[in-house]
Amino acid sequence: ASEGAVVTIDNLKQMAMPVIISYESKSGIKGILRLPVEVWNNTNTWKVKLPTTEEVKWVELDAERVFPDIDFGNNVWKAN
Repeated sequence: ASEGAVVTIDNLKQMAMPVIISYESKSGIKGILRLPVEVWNNTNTWKVKLPTTEEVKWVELDAERVFPDIDFGNNVWKAN
């Protein structure tokens, strides 16, 4: 059995914004995790454990494109 997933996110351009993480587990269960802007206090990198014990199929940051972003292309991770 999998232990779920830890997602590492980076604030690349120093503009602090809240974080919305969408994900889907291997069995098709989808979830959304919302992190407040305060996660960026004193750091440019943040690690968060997704609330699942399954393997993860994909993860996407700001899927609805609510926040300004220079490169939406680096917001998706997909399992092989």
